[in-house]
Amino acid sequence: MWKKVEDYALNFHNKPRRYAIHIKLVDGSDAIMDHLSTEEFNALGNLLRSENQVWYHSTRGDLCAHSAPQHEEDLD
Repeated sequence: MWKKVEDYALNFHNKPRRYAIHIKLVDGSDAIMDHLSTEEFNALGNLLRSENQVWYHSTRGDLCAHSAPQHEEDLD
């Protein structure tokens, strides 16, 4: 289900060396996009910083930058 991203944190964990994005959703739940490559981390970080509305799919782990995802199940 698509849920609007309320806040996020970009993280680099030194041990083990890995990138992760911690996401807070408007319904109060949290998600983690973990084990990202440098390229993925940079692209997703840029998307989160530059877009006003970002949505996270709670079962697939997808991100969407749009006023609202189209042609999908109900939004929260």
